[in-house]
Amino acid sequence: MNYNHNYNYLFKRKGEIHLRVYIAIDFEDGIKNYLDKITSYIKNHCIEGSFTRKNNFHLTVRFIGEVDNIQIAKIKEVIDKAVLNISPFELLVDNLGVFKRKNTNILWIGIEKNAFLSELYEKLSTLLKESNMPFYDKLYMPHITLGRRVLFGEEPTDLNNLFQFQRIIIPVNAITLMASKEENGKLNGVAIYKVNLNEPSTTLD
Repeated sequence: MNYNHNYNYLFKRKGEIHLRVYIAIDFEDGIKNYLDKITSYIKNHCIEGSFTRKNNFHLTVRFIGEVDNIQIAKIKEVIDKAVLNISPFELLVDNLGVFKRKNTNILWIGIEKNAFLSELYEKLSTLLKESNMPFYDKLYMPHITLGRRVLFGEEPTDLNNLFQFQRIIIPVNAITLMASKEENGKLNGVAIYKVNLNEPSTTLD
């Protein structure tokens, strides 16, 4: 089942209309609660950081960037084609890690290599290119961002020994086109289009 969210209120009416979007796997509440517990525990060992709020946990499959209404329609068509013949599947949570940047550390939790996720990623990439849709193209390393600008009180030599947690299974039943919306100075991910795997297409107003 596909649905459209009325996302017109997200656009700025000044000049050309744009949305910052990405194709993602959104999580059910139980998975978000699990990730929030891990993040809350890690916070106790940090002296600063901007941590992902519970409602914003997701797995990005393809980050696209700023697009207009016409491009949004193309991306929806790409998603519809990409999910054909892909059944619901499961992901397994992997280890914690940190991307070290010049001015920030990004804390993340990884996802074990998965053939279904790889297939979806490749299909989306191919179809976006065929549609002449620009997107952020770099080596894909599936991960869920837990925090940015994270600074530990004492730098751990091994995050996964310091923070031990259950490696849970994440069910994947849908693919979602999401947009970044600013609220009270903070960005939230808002679903604007969703396609359930292995179901006929239906659009809801």
